[in-house]
Amino acid sequence: MPTPNDELAAELAQLKGALKPAEVAELLEVHPATVYRLIASGQLETVQVGSGTKRRTGLKVPQSSVVSYLRGARVTPTLPTTHVEEVA
Repeated sequence: MPTPNDELAAELAQLKGALKPAEVAELLEVHPATVYRLIASGQLETVQVGSGTKRRTGLKVPQSSVVSYLRGARVTPTLPTTHVEEVA
């Protein structure tokens, strides 16, 4: 049976690799607003650090959440289309 200290240790381990939303945006090469939309939609999990009384301060994204998001992202490959002209 896990003890409260075990649960706390697991939470702290998640925080160790946490990133600011702006850092996630830089890593994914997207606008920070995109990261906040992913957070709002539940596609990226976050951890609140501190009181959170200021707008968006103390919000951290565990690296594991970014990895999970990327693993779940699906890209449909598209074949390049070639334009062939018929010569009469």
